[in-house]
Amino acid sequence: MKRLLLASLLSAGLVAAATAAPITLTGNYVQVGISDYGTLGSNSNTPPGIRHDPSGTGNFTPDGVANDYLTPGTPSEAFAVNSLETGFRVNNNYGIDNFGFTSPTLLTGAAANGYDNAASWTGGLEGSLSITNSYFFNNGDERVLIRTVITALQDLTNLVFGRHLDPDPDVNRFGSFATVNTRGNSLFAPENLVSAAGTNTGLTIGLLNLSSYTSNTGISVGCCDIDNPYNVLAGYGPTSPTTNIGDYGLQMAWNIGDLASGASAIIEYAYVMGDRQDTVGGDNGGTVPEPGSLALLGLGLAALARLRRKA
Repeated sequence: MKRLLLASLLSAGLVAAATAAPITLTGNYVQVGISDYGTLGSNSNTPPGIRHDPSGTGNFTPDGVANDYLTPGTPSEAFAVNSLETGFRVNNNYGIDNFGFTSPTLLTGAAANGYDNAASWTGGLEGSLSITNSYFFNNGDERVLIRTVITALQDLTNLVFGRHLDPDPDVNRFGSFATVNTRGNSLFAPENLVSAAGTNTGLTIGLLNLSSYTSNTGISVGCCDIDNPYNVLAGYGPTSPTTNIGDYGLQMAWNIGDLASGASAIIEYAYVMGDRQDTVGGDNGGTVPEPGSLALLGLGLAALARLRRKA
C-alpha cells in the first residue's frame, strides 16, 4: 500500500523534480539526508533518510541492509503550520512543498554552533511567514537536534507548529512496516515524547520536546501524513495499554499562540534514537547546547532569511 501511494504521487506529478540539492550529514551513530523540502530525507525515497547505527561505528548498512527509519515505502517526514491567517500548510519529504522547494545549506565554522554536523533550510509563505529548520549533531550523538524559527510577516493568530514521522526500521531487513508505538516512557511525559520501535530489530526513534512551548503528541492510525497540529495538541494514542503495534505515524505539535508581525518563535526538539524504548531520549549520546547560544543562532538565522528575501 505504501509503495502504491508513492507511485500514485509520482504519476500524478505531485513529487517535485529534484532540481535542488539535498545534503547528507554523517556521524558515528546517525546519518541523515536534509531534503529540499526542509525535512529529513533526501527527496522522496532516495537514501539516506534517517539511518542509525546503535553500535556507534558508522556502519549504517550492516550485512548490506540499511538501518533506515525513513526511506522504505512512502518516506514521510514532515512539518506543518496552522493559524487563522495561513490555514493548514505542509512540507513533506515525499513531495509536498507549501513552504517551497530549495537547497539546504551546510553550516560550518561559527555557524555550526560548535557541532560536528549542521545544516539549515529556509522557506516560507509569501506575505505570511518565513520558516527555518536547522539540524545539529555531534559525531558521538545518537540524536538530531532541530531548531525551527518561525518569523511572522503579518500578525498571526492561534499559531501552531507540528512535526511528523512515519517510522519503518524493520522494512529493509524483515519486510515489516509494523512498529511498537508509545507516548512517553520512564523518563518523559506523554506530551513531551512519542516513539516507535521495530517489532523485530528493536531499533527505536522518537520525537522529544526541548522547547518551553506547550506541546503534545499523537500516534495516528494513518501512517504517512502529518496531522493538523490543532488535533495533535489535544493528544491521542494508546492509553490502556499504553502501547500499540501497527504501521502508524508519530505526531508532535506545539502551541505558539499569537505572533506579531516581525516577531519570531523558536521551537527546539530532537529526533532521538536508541535500542531501548523505555529510556530513549535520556543518556544516549545526545548533547544539547546552552539555550542562550541557540537563541542567538535562531535570531541570526531569522535575520539572514529576511536579508535573502529582500535581495
